[in-house]
Amino acid sequence: MIPDVLVVGAGPAGSAAAALLAREGFQVILADKSQAPPAKICGEYLSPGGRRILRDLGILEALERSGAPAISGITIHTLSGRTLAAEFPPDPEGHPCLGLAARREFLDPLLLDLARQSGAVFLPGLQASDLILADGAVLGVQGRLEGRPQEIRARLVIGADGRGSVVARRLGAVRPHRWLEKFAVGGYFSGVDRAAGRCEIFVGRRAYCILDPVADGLTNAASVEDRGDSSGRIRTAEDFIGTLGRIHPDLPGRFARARPEGGLRTLGPLAHRAERMGFRGALLAGDAAGFLDPFTGEGIYSALRSAQLAAEHAARALRQCGDGPPDLQSYDTAWRREFLPKWRICMGIQHAVRRPFLAHWIVGRLQGRRALAQEILAAVGDLLPAQELGLGRLALRTFRALRTRG
Repeated sequence: MIPDVLVVGAGPAGSAAAALLAREGFQVILADKSQAPPAKICGEYLSPGGRRILRDLGILEALERSGAPAISGITIHTLSGRTLAAEFPPDPEGHPCLGLAARREFLDPLLLDLARQSGAVFLPGLQASDLILADGAVLGVQGRLEGRPQEIRARLVIGADGRGSVVARRLGAVRPHRWLEKFAVGGYFSGVDRAAGRCEIFVGRRAYCILDPVADGLTNAASVEDRGDSSGRIRTAEDFIGTLGRIHPDLPGRFARARPEGGLRTLGPLAHRAERMGFRGALLAGDAAGFLDPFTGEGIYSALRSAQLAAEHAARALRQCGDGPPDLQSYDTAWRREFLPKWRICMGIQHAVRRPFLAHWIVGRLQGRRALAQEILAAVGDLLPAQELGLGRLALRTFRALRTRG
């Protein structure tokens, strides 16, 4: 019997989508090339909006019991020495909204277990290599399972297989970003001098460094630079620490007593996007649908939120299409409405990151304007859909603030 859904990729997007669809009574296979979620370079920062999704899924308390510290806001340090500290705004009842340091070694297995407990069948060791296509519709996936050729058909294929998505590439959907060719290098360090309960970002010339507190005394540190600037020369933790002074003069002092806890990981180029997210018989979720840049920490939230959208539209389409492949054009429309407004905000931030003088000027103008800084952080922190914040109004207020001295 052909299953209803084949999810390719057991990261946050794939596992969450599999869990939600299995809860709806669909037969779901969740396949991944690994036996268990592998270690990945990630800022491991979860926005307040992402924390809310984990609560809805039912695994927030389990993640908090793993020791994940709460994140109250973000501090940005410019190359010229200016600092902007912004807190996440409170909810309508006045309660604080907090992010979370979501270590992937805890988050990914929790989501995979959730999918299995919800009724999805986990199929590890499947290396997808191609799609089964007929009359413009996706009918399944071809690949290898434990070294043997394997063909798995399903009414719907969900490509949640990350930045290098086989599903997205075979659909001809992937486009590299025109100018955001950045590489990330990072790892865990103890003994780093950093703020407690805050994400810190040090902005340099065409580069930045992020410090995230992921446990008591443990920091996830990552530098993000343009292609060719230094990523090829960083091979050890000592190399990593040695290059930080080029990004920001305060960083070497922050790492004066730092000790590496494990090896370094490298990832890039980072930015890419998909031309389409919904097809006949297939859809893309998580990083397979697109990824901008880790500066705003949107990766885990985007994975979880796109999984919610995918499950909602897939369930409706599967129930309406009979035995044929469902048409997921509605998901494509919903994905763009959900994510493109925030991406426009993030693109503006990226322009500032590439120009230190602009970052210096913007931070200077936003200092003392707590309400505006919180409103911008509400969009970046996924507290409300970016379109609900009124981008035109937000842009106008920001422009007026930037023109005003003091």
